Amino acid sequence: MATMYFKTGTGEPFTAKAVTGEDGVAKGFCVKVTDAPDNIAEWRMKYNFSTSSVDVFAGADKTDAEAVQKQLDDNTAEATAVAAAEAQKIADMAG
Repeated sequence: MATMYFKTGTGEPFTAKAVTGEDGVAKGFCVKVTDAPDNIAEWRMKYNFSTSSVDVFAGADKTDAEAVQKQLDDNTAEATAVAAAEAQKIADMAG
């Protein structure tokens, strides 16, 4: 397990550097987590304050490349849904 520091309020990664992280903790900018998963890109992690644990986007069992592909797939699905909703609004307005 790795030590990571996460921003208070948002739970986003703050740093993995001990000096910067400890300074951030002392100033109230972040929280220290000593059981963050190893070998996971920081962008995939977020601290969940309600469970006091680190959530990993796409799961800790996925590689970073698989997580990137999931993000791309999610973005495509969202764009398709937005385009369909906009097309429906236009059709409704046309009448």
